[in-house]
Amino acid sequence: MNVKQIQKFVLSYIEATGCQILEKSPNHITVKLSPDADRALTNRPFYWSFVDRCGVAPETMTYTWIFEKAPVPEAGIPSTPLTSLVTGGVRVAREEIYFGSRRLTQLFDAVRQAGRNVTMFEEPPRGHRDPLGSQPYTAWLGVNFKVGYECDMKREELYGWGISLATGVIDDKFYEGLKDKRLTPRLPANIHLLRNGLSLRKGLSQLENALERKIKTSDFGWAVEAENRRQEERNRINQYYGPLLERSTEDDEQKAVLQTRQKQREEEIDWQYRPRVAVSIVNCGIFHLPGID
Repeated sequence: MNVKQIQKFVLSYIEATGCQILEKSPNHITVKLSPDADRALTNRPFYWSFVDRCGVAPETMTYTWIFEKAPVPEAGIPSTPLTSLVTGGVRVAREEIYFGSRRLTQLFDAVRQAGRNVTMFEEPPRGHRDPLGSQPYTAWLGVNFKVGYECDMKREELYGWGISLATGVIDDKFYEGLKDKRLTPRLPANIHLLRNGLSLRKGLSQLENALERKIKTSDFGWAVEAENRRQEERNRINQYYGPLLERSTEDDEQKAVLQTRQKQREEEIDWQYRPRVAVSIVNCGIFHLPGID
């Protein structure tokens, strides 16, 4: 990511979480965190436990995030009308934000965690709303699956599938279809939601079963090759430790040490080479879309 991309991402996060921008330039931004952002970024669990327990108004942190090394107004030097808000008895922590920095990584993690589950509605086309009518919307469960084919090498594939909770129809290109839709977290006017025929648990189970059938049709030649490499490595271990164990028959302590080392090495080889398929959910959401599919 370049500087402009990083700055755009940070500003999007600030806007989405309701933070207050106190000062801004092309090279930096000073921001007072919202309660949600403060909880996610400042690692102050005891403070927030006190706030929640006592019901007091929270005092959130203020940061100056520097995107490029350029002169930034120092505390007490008036540069904009907002300087007094920034420096008036408030401690402002300064941090450089760049790709790979701890703070940017933390922002990525916060966005990823907050976006793991969403509920969205498709906005009707402008000019096509009937003020006297009501359009039916169907709920879809959309899930991004990550499938890892793992051995001493690793390949990952992403599957963005969706299932209609009304009819049980599965769309294996669901997330591709969402790219061109205008989505909002608020229920649009003149919309009514149809009753679901499937529960979330049942819908997810059907998606997982469909994905399992998909995976079983894959080419598993890589797994056969990985298993052959695993056996070759185990044979090398046996060839190495076999003679050593034969020569240590009279020394029980040395023999026990060699057997332990051999077992540890075999476990390492099994972990490294044994072929396996790992499936995880990256994120998911409920998407209310027009129609009765």
